[in-house]
Amino acid sequence: MAYQALYRSYRPQDFASVAGQRHIVTTLQNAIKLNKVAHAYLFAGPRGTGKTSMAKIMAKALNCEHGPTTEPCNTCSICQGINKGIISDVVEIDAASNNGVDEIRDLRDKVKYLPSECRYKVYIIDEVHMLSQGAFNALLKTLEEPPAHVLFILATTEPHKIPATILSRCQCFDFQAIDKKDIEERVKIVIEAEKIKVTPEAIDLIASYCDGGMRDALSLLDQSISYSTDDIVDSADVLAVSGNVSAEIMLKLLGSIKDANGAESIKVLNEIIESGKEIPRIINDLIMFLRNMLMTKAGMSISNSQFYNSKEYLSLVDSTSNRLIYHFIEVLNDALNNIKFSNQKRAFLELALLKMADKEELSYQDLIDRVSKLERMLSVLNQNQTVHQEQIQPKHVLPFAQDPRDLEPLNYEQPVAKKTILDDTYVHVCDLEPIIQTGNKALRANLEEKINYIKETNTNDITNDLLVNAKVVCVNNDMAILTFKELVKCNRLMKKTYYQKALKLLGIKSLFAIPEDSWLTISREYVINYKAGNPKAKLTDIEIPVKKVVLETTNVDEMSQLVDLFDKDKVKFEEE
Repeated sequence: MAYQALYRSYRPQDFASVAGQRHIVTTLQNAIKLNKVAHAYLFAGPRGTGKTSMAKIMAKALNCEHGPTTEPCNTCSICQGINKGIISDVVEIDAASNNGVDEIRDLRDKVKYLPSECRYKVYIIDEVHMLSQGAFNALLKTLEEPPAHVLFILATTEPHKIPATILSRCQCFDFQAIDKKDIEERVKIVIEAEKIKVTPEAIDLIASYCDGGMRDALSLLDQSISYSTDDIVDSADVLAVSGNVSAEIMLKLLGSIKDANGAESIKVLNEIIESGKEIPRIINDLIMFLRNMLMTKAGMSISNSQFYNSKEYLSLVDSTSNRLIYHFIEVLNDALNNIKFSNQKRAFLELALLKMADKEELSYQDLIDRVSKLERMLSVLNQNQTVHQEQIQPKHVLPFAQDPRDLEPLNYEQPVAKKTILDDTYVHVCDLEPIIQTGNKALRANLEEKINYIKETNTNDITNDLLVNAKVVCVNNDMAILTFKELVKCNRLMKKTYYQKALKLLGIKSLFAIPEDSWLTISREYVINYKAGNPKAKLTDIEIPVKKVVLETTNVDEMSQLVDLFDKDKVKFEEE
């Protein structure tokens, strides 16, 4: 057979052509450049991510006639011999079929001999986790102290099965699933080299269905090319050979479920099964489609496919709540778990679809959740009323700590640096003084409880996410000071859109978001004055790098100009 599979023909031959794994490539190249190559490496990661290819590239880089080099030339006799597998000094062992003690003992006896052609003898043991316990024991001593001319590279998809005594003798590298974008770029290179026409939608599907494995992606491309009868490979060809269900059919199925049409959903399911799709694959594709809907609702890009910008898809996304999508995923996940232990896979999927189409159970659960939510809101309102009635704040009580002695020691001899105020659009300490001097710990606790309630609701909203990550440090009747570790979050919350929504959620009139380090400086100066018996002292007015919120207001002069346009006798202007 003259034909060679694409994943073999386009196996990377140097570090530059490896898709992804840049952290490993850089480390190995630096080790070669600095002459710090270890005696044993362990390459662990999912299938098809380049473990064996990387091992062979490493062998070529060390033994190249122009090296050791960070990039093998692939033209010298050594590099070409390793590519063809005819160099005796580079030994590739399949541990799945050579997993006994005798094979490892034979390897151990041959290790002591010098290489015949190369600088180093390189032993590549693939699927090393398949070795028996006796074989691992026989390998231990040699792996720990091999001769200077020997390099071991172990490769595995299941590193947890390898004894700790072996792991501790190797430099371990974790190969990650290859990013979808990197897979698409590599597939495009292969397509151009093979002079094949493939639609962008087909490339997107290939990159999505290969689970981060380049070998699986090229194998799927190879199958799609063989299946296609036209001059161009399209998404239908990829779906046919992969066994996946098209997004259009998923849209039709979920549309009938959302319309509570159980009979129609079963009819669509029968059409899918009759086309040869497997039940587990259908469930997985449904879950992935629902996941894509959630990603779209969050404003994230799904893929290059035009389908995810179509009116039908976006209409379904807009009309389906997050809660309903979570409910669908939960039902499908239960069905996926059930079919593992049953021969009635189709029955379980049909029951799952009917359950998804039945809104009665979901409505009952919604009612329970709404009652629970109202109870929590009532509890918060009662606490608000209690706090406003009591107004408990003894005179001269530190508002942001139990006791000033709880704070870390202060250096009173170092004066706080003064700063000239140049830009009034930024928050200043003078803006925060009224809150600090009239702060109430009970109000602060109440505001913290509101934020905890927001955290429990777990709604997918930027303002909620910001508030959940904030720390309440000081609160009075109308205003609050929140702190963040990151300055960017402070400025984001102080933007008009998020600021106004935060005020509404927290039930206050104004707030300031500042960095934690700025708050530490301000609180320390306040404690110094507090201990000196002057809790109302003027604080050093420094500038904080957070922009104030500018709310649009219509002043009296502007309203007067509008009134002038009308009959003054009929228009009455009142200033609030």
